[in-house]
Amino acid sequence: MKSVRLAIPGKSIVLIALFLIGGSGFLIATTLFPRATITVHPKKSERKLTKDIILSSKATTPDYVRFTLPATIVEEELTVTKQFENVGSAPIQDFSKGSITFTNTQDQEQRLLPKTQMRHLDSGIIFLTDTPIAIPAKGDLTVSVTAKEKGPAGDVTPGKFVVEKFARGLQEAVSAKSDTAFSGGESTDQEITQELLDTAQKTVLEEAKKEALAKLSTKAKGAPVREDLVTIEVQSQSISVPLGSRAVRYSADAKVKARGFVVDTHDVISLMTLALRANVAGDEEFISYDSASFVLTIMQTDWNVGEARISAALTGTYAKKIGSNELHTDNLSGLSEKEIIDRFTASPTIGSVDVALTPFWVKSAPSKKNQIDVKVESAK
Repeated sequence: MKSVRLAIPGKSIVLIALFLIGGSGFLIATTLFPRATITVHPKKSERKLTKDIILSSKATTPDYVRFTLPATIVEEELTVTKQFENVGSAPIQDFSKGSITFTNTQDQEQRLLPKTQMRHLDSGIIFLTDTPIAIPAKGDLTVSVTAKEKGPAGDVTPGKFVVEKFARGLQEAVSAKSDTAFSGGESTDQEITQELLDTAQKTVLEEAKKEALAKLSTKAKGAPVREDLVTIEVQSQSISVPLGSRAVRYSADAKVKARGFVVDTHDVISLMTLALRANVAGDEEFISYDSASFVLTIMQTDWNVGEARISAALTGTYAKKIGSNELHTDNLSGLSEKEIIDRFTASPTIGSVDVALTPFWVKSAPSKKNQIDVKVESAK
């Protein structure tokens, strides 16, 4: 078999040689010649801004000049009753007690003797008035009553009562009702302390507030209701037993009225972002805001007008502007990584510096400026 010899023109050989030499030179230049890459980061600072904003039920669009936002008002009134137990020894049968409120629609006063029988309509349990009673004409009167018989059956729920001896027409003219459950039909050796009473009232009030917020959310038709834009007025609180009672069971109730402004949180943050941008100094720029710092507080409300003045707080991040004169590479030759960092961070506009020296054995900045790159990392 004959061998085949490939003939390559002399000019091609020269070109290949030049290419190899050039590639090798580039490789040597990039891997062996020292380089320094310096990345500077702007100095950042945080500032909290507080701004007053008007929420108006009459506004239809956001006013970014007057800082006024459209809002809707939702309200709910409710009463919550919660039962509690007084843990002690084995229960002892006793007389249940409670209070009822008479309403007299007649033009004359209505009198009742002590021990007048009152029937709880829902249960049929009979109670006796504790004292003589004089119900004013066209008026109301709240009195205490005691169950006729001992036992837990007397611990009735809130409801209507009638005077047993009255005819039907007079029962309608002089009506009675209780707003709280009765207690004391069973007693124990454990007295109900002030701490227990306070805890019961606090618990039922928190329950009432929680339920009121839930009902406001329903009325807002899916729009988020911020708890910090809701006011809750406690209209009344009561507890079914006095201090020192030995009742096995007792109840506490709270009547509250909750009212709130429903506003688009995005609109509030947009207003605050505008304020943060306007608060920028000449040597810095606004970067971002911290959503976790966002707080709203009701300062003043006028429910009749349908307006509220709220205070909004939001924290923004600002970055210093770095001038070109702070990025020069003069007098960097021979400086170590730490010295380079110290040199740049001495500037009031630079927060931190990253230095990369290559190849790995290089421990100081190169002597030639074209071997030193300085760049600014975006603050955003």
